[in-house]
Amino acid sequence: MLDIKKSGVNKTALSPFVAQAVEFTQAYKEHKDDHVAIREAMCLKAQYPAILRDLRPEDTIAGRRPEDIIVYFGTIWWHWYPEWRKGVETAGKQGGYCVNFSAAKNCAKNDAERKALKKVLDFWEDECSQSKIRKIWDDELKNSFLGGASTGFCMSMDFDRLLKRGVPGLIEDIIARKSQVKKKGGDEGFLDGLLIMLDVFKDTCLHYRRQAENLAKSAKSAKDRKRLEETARILEAITVRAPQSFREAVQLLWLYLLMGSGKHIEPGRLDIFLGDFYANDLDKGTITEEEAMELILSLWSVINENGEPAVSRVVLGGKGRRNEKNADRFAMAALEATRRFKNVKPQLTFRFYEGQDPKLFSKALDVVGENGVFPMFYNDDTNVPGASKSLGVSLEEAVRYHPLGCGEYMLAWCSPSLLDSAWSVPKSFLAALHDGKTCDGHKVGPGTGAVETFDTFEKLYSAFKKQIDYAMELSSRIYKGICVGHQKHNAFLFASLLSDDCLGRGRAMFDGGIRYLGGCEMGHGFTNAADSLTAIKKIVYGEKKLSLTELVKILDNNFEGREDVRKMLLNAPKFGNDDKEADGMLADMWKYINKSAKLAGKKRGLDFLVVSSVNPGGYGMGKDCGATADGRRKGEPFAIGMAPTAGFDKKGLTAMFNSVAKVDPAHGGATTNVKLSREFFTAERAKMEMLFKVYFKKGGMQANVTVVNKDDLQAALKEPEKYSHVMVRLGGWSARFIDLEPMIQEEIIRRTLY
Repeated sequence: MLDIKKSGVNKTALSPFVAQAVEFTQAYKEHKDDHVAIREAMCLKAQYPAILRDLRPEDTIAGRRPEDIIVYFGTIWWHWYPEWRKGVETAGKQGGYCVNFSAAKNCAKNDAERKALKKVLDFWEDECSQSKIRKIWDDELKNSFLGGASTGFCMSMDFDRLLKRGVPGLIEDIIARKSQVKKKGGDEGFLDGLLIMLDVFKDTCLHYRRQAENLAKSAKSAKDRKRLEETARILEAITVRAPQSFREAVQLLWLYLLMGSGKHIEPGRLDIFLGDFYANDLDKGTITEEEAMELILSLWSVINENGEPAVSRVVLGGKGRRNEKNADRFAMAALEATRRFKNVKPQLTFRFYEGQDPKLFSKALDVVGENGVFPMFYNDDTNVPGASKSLGVSLEEAVRYHPLGCGEYMLAWCSPSLLDSAWSVPKSFLAALHDGKTCDGHKVGPGTGAVETFDTFEKLYSAFKKQIDYAMELSSRIYKGICVGHQKHNAFLFASLLSDDCLGRGRAMFDGGIRYLGGCEMGHGFTNAADSLTAIKKIVYGEKKLSLTELVKILDNNFEGREDVRKMLLNAPKFGNDDKEADGMLADMWKYINKSAKLAGKKRGLDFLVVSSVNPGGYGMGKDCGATADGRRKGEPFAIGMAPTAGFDKKGLTAMFNSVAKVDPAHGGATTNVKLSREFFTAERAKMEMLFKVYFKKGGMQANVTVVNKDDLQAALKEPEKYSHVMVRLGGWSARFIDLEPMIQEEIIRRTLY
């Protein structure tokens, strides 16, 4: 730990919370001109284990993140950052050197702390990664309607490599690579930074080992003492050799994940990483099935306590798993753990394909029927070819597709998932109706012609496509700026070490190390935009019941005094009813959007740029969007993900599944929410199972199932204290129904219950 006295602040006058901020800042200042990887490693040394919370007597797995810290380094952390241009604070996320201005405001307890924090915040206002990358963006990007942009990323790391090689093995690999730098090329400073980072990791293990030993001495029972002594032994063992048991593997994986990911914990394909350890221990008799279950439940518990609801994905099943029998054994146990755990984290995700053990699919249905929301279902027979096409990789590499966070696609451990820009698709459509402006005259896109000139539907659609192209151009520039900024300032040592091909190339991920660099635009309101096109094509151009100019004025006035027009729009064909025209419109629009994104990404030198339709941000984005031609009023939420507008899928579950199955799987991730009554799920299980199998056979990509009793949601509004157990799927994440704001509760209730 660096000496805080060098900062000129009296250490005794500061709380540990503030002292860590000062020490971290001092470390950065002392190494500011060093190689970016060395600077980062020294800052990590000031960060860990200082920011981590202590081991508790009841803990089986060591490692807990803090509630709040002021300055830190990580891949992505949700926080509040200042929007200096407007002088207000805006919600966002950062990667790299992060500052939590909001937390800093409330933690100073005395004059010494206020003085110390002012110096810290004044320094980081211009020095944090968010600030540096924003300087790369021009005013057009900063002011764009895309919904804002930040600088973090999520990462699914190759924990198989970590568990096979162990920390000492990775150190050997780095040293061996260093000896080849002059011959094969590479960055010796990056490799030195990796070695320092692993020393920090080992020091953190030993820090927790000492805590476990001390807690064992004062344990209240022989059982607790034995468990804590075993924890201490494991924490030391994983610093000197590769893990040899299931519990050692779980501890090593968890602590590395926690330290390397910040708040955005992404465990990934645990049946690959842990399957062999699980099966071997059971076969040797060194652990019983119930003891293994207790350990899995402990892992689920730390993920739930430390992770964020919009990430924390545990993925089971699917193509591309080695030693599939062992992976299946772990997957079956993990499904059972989720059945017992009944919490909103981890986000259990189940991948499957024709030929996979059918017992897993049946078990997954059992679990979601009882758990209510997990697991989520992903059809590899459709998604792997789709990911291959959209991400531009071979089928062999596409099996790595990972529905990260809310379900946005990335390639596990060979591409960082940049999810830093959001796009309102309906807003782009409204821009096409106002010559590139909002209804109040604010420019948000290119001029595409006055609405009076759109005498054919094709001209209107063409104007909309130009707005789409503009949005994708902005998106590509945002992501290119993020990549350039991280290349200059950050090495992301934890993530780089467990990513292909950083060690082999001897370079940090954004500095030419990782295999693919791309971005995923988070799109919102696809269904509303497509249904608007369908309604206009029918009512304006087909039936000629009013002109497009008249309709635009009615939309601008939020249907005031024209409920008759709104009713016509609501009654127009809607996606989700197996309607050829409505479904075809969404499929065509969706295909064009992803084509536009792909071209824009290539133009900027990105390996890929894709667009997802998964995120529940449509609740918030809808508030900032005017009325749309599908009959939606100003401020109302968008349809979430690749799903019908809530309540407008009126022809049954089969029709809804048929609509969704028509959408091209080449995209950046799509989710479809399905609300099933528990009565249907149990009393008609065979029928329900057959519906899902036919849906996936037809090309259905994915399903987020919420299983609820018929009257539970309405009852929960009246007596929330009795319904804390009811969980629902929002879009990309789940929550307890009673914890949601009223607008979201109403939208979920409006969803068709089958």
